[in-house]
Amino acid sequence: MKNFYKLLVVAIALVSINVANALEIIDVKNNHWASQEIIRAIQNGYIGVVDGNKFKPEGTMTRSEFVCSLLKVIRRQNETVTQNTTFKDVNNLTPNKKCVVLSEQIRMAFGYPDKTFKPTETIDHNETMSMIANITNGYYNAADITGFKDYNQIPLWAKRPYIKNVANGLYVNHPDELKFTPKNKLTRAEAAVLFDKIAANLDKVKEEYKDLYDTISDNEDDDNSFNKSVFVAENTLNLAPFATNNKVQIYDNKKIIEAGNILIGTALNPVKARKDLVGHEYVFSAPNDVYTDQGTFLYPKGTEFYARVEKIGYSAWRSKPERSRVIFHKYSLPNGETYDMAAVPFTKNDKVIYVNDVKNPKKVKKLTSFKLSQKEYMIACAHQMAPLIEYDIKDGKTIYILITGDMVIPQSEEYMNLRTKKSVLEEDNI
Repeated sequence: MKNFYKLLVVAIALVSINVANALEIIDVKNNHWASQEIIRAIQNGYIGVVDGNKFKPEGTMTRSEFVCSLLKVIRRQNETVTQNTTFKDVNNLTPNKKCVVLSEQIRMAFGYPDKTFKPTETIDHNETMSMIANITNGYYNAADITGFKDYNQIPLWAKRPYIKNVANGLYVNHPDELKFTPKNKLTRAEAAVLFDKIAANLDKVKEEYKDLYDTISDNEDDDNSFNKSVFVAENTLNLAPFATNNKVQIYDNKKIIEAGNILIGTALNPVKARKDLVGHEYVFSAPNDVYTDQGTFLYPKGTEFYARVEKIGYSAWRSKPERSRVIFHKYSLPNGETYDMAAVPFTKNDKVIYVNDVKNPKKVKKLTSFKLSQKEYMIACAHQMAPLIEYDIKDGKTIYILITGDMVIPQSEEYMNLRTKKSVLEEDNI
C-alpha cells in the first residue's frame, strides 16, 4: 500500500459519490490535521488544486489569492467592479486584479501607507487576522490573549484584530494551540481552516460585507425575498479633531460610524471611581443631534450611551478601589430602540479628558500620537481599548467617547423623525 492516502473529494454529486467525477488529492493524508476543511474548501471553490491533483497544504498564498478566496467565502466574488483602483502597483498585468480592485471597492481590504497593495507578496498571519477582523462583528476588547505564549510578538497594529478574532473563534494555531506564530506566512491548509470557520459563521460577518442578496424566502415573486444593503457614500465626522478616524459609511438602510471616531456624551448620573462596583452602569447622553460634515443625520439629541464597570483597580497601599475599567456596550435612541456598541472613555495618562476642559483640542493629538500609526495610536491612547481609569464625574460633565468597534445605526422613517425640530429646520435650510 502506498505511503499516502488518496483523498477523494466529490466534485459534482452531493448525494452519492461517483468515482468517475471525483478528484484525487495525493498530498493530503486522511489523518492530516486539516483534511476535512481542505475537502470543503475545494468543494466550495474557495481554494483550487495545483499541478492536477495536489493541494500543497504547506504552500503559501499571495495577498491577491487570499482576497480572491475570501470574496468567495462571503459570496461577493461575482460583483461588478465599478471603480478604478488607487493602488499604485495594481494594473492590467496584476494577477487576480479584479479581486484586488473589488476588495478595495467594498472596503474589505486595504493596502499599505505608500498606496500599494503588494498583490504578489505572500500573506502572513498578522495581515490575515487584520483582514478577517475588518469584515466581522464583535468587540476589540472582548478576549484575553495573554495566555498565548507568543502574544507579545504581535505588532501593536495587529493586537486588536487578534483579540477580536479570538473572541469570535476565527483563528488557527496549529500545531501548538497556545501559539499564534504571528510572523509566519499563512499556509494553504491554515487558509482552508480559516475559510471553513468563516463560512460556518457568516452571521459574524458584518452586514456590509455579506452577499448583497441574502435569500430569506423561496418565493421569487415575494418582494421581500431579498434583503439588500447598498453602499451610498463615505462621509466624515469631526466631533473631536484628535480622533484617529473620522470615516462614516452611509448605506441605504444604515449608517456605520467606524472604529476610531470620537463621540461626545454628558453624564446623567455621578461617577465615583472609589465607590464603583463591577457591573455598575453609568449613562451618558448626546447633548445635540449629530450630523456628518456632509449633512447626513447620524443620531439625535438624547441618545443614551451605557457604560458598564468591568474591572476595579485597587490601591496597593490601602487596598481600596481607585480606578475602574469602564466599557460602553450599548446605545439607546430616544424612541427606546437599543443596539450594541463598543467604546471606552477617551483618556490621557489614565484620566478622562473632559470636553469643557480642553482649551485647544488640536494640541491633544500632539500629546498622545507619538508619531505612531493610526492603529498604534488607538492602542496607545486607550491602553489596548481597555483602560483602568482614575476619575470622578459629576452630573452634567461631558466626556469624549472613543469608538473601538464599528457602530451600526439602523435607518428607518421613525428613526429620521427623532431629529429635534430645531435640527430639522436647520437641515432644511442647508
